[in-house]
Amino acid sequence: MTGRLEQMDACSFAPLARAMLAACVALLVASALAQESRPPADIPNQNGGEGTASPPPASAPDPQGRPAFVDTIGRWIGDSTARFRIDLQDAQHTFDQLTDQTRDAAKDATGAVIGFPNMRVVLVRERCPVAASGGPDCQTAAAMACRGKGFTAGKSLDTQSEHKCPTQVLLRGRAPNELECRTETFVTRALCQ
Repeated sequence: MTGRLEQMDACSFAPLARAMLAACVALLVASALAQESRPPADIPNQNGGEGTASPPPASAPDPQGRPAFVDTIGRWIGDSTARFRIDLQDAQHTFDQLTDQTRDAAKDATGAVIGFPNMRVVLVRERCPVAASGGPDCQTAAAMACRGKGFTAGKSLDTQSEHKCPTQVLLRGRAPNELECRTETFVTRALCQ
């Protein structure tokens, strides 16, 4: 046997040591579980005979105030399971709330479309006239574009602004100033009815 151990190098001995250590730990855990499951009357007393007086329960902490190993593991598993169950219920509650909100939003959108069956989104390109305030009046442009498509009214959904400069300014090769160029706004999509 000693010759065989001398032939083994350190690399082949390490897995054997790990296996022996794992077997010892498994034996200790099995022994602790077996002691936990025995009824108190079957546990022999210190004098070697069967116990006449009931000893303290196996799950009670030892005299130094440390809880038993199996009890600690059991509490840890129980607490983890309870936390997981609570987290799962919270996630389900959040998912149900999001589902309800999405369903309500879909009902509202469906009701809006059903309420206005003659409404259509139309692609247009209508220049917005200048309003009295100096800004673009895109509502008027959307209404004109929808009337041109055969509808009675319309609202602007999307607009596009462009910077327009005269050709002579661009050919001079210099940067134009604000007075030479103007900004034009166009309605590109309108909701027509």
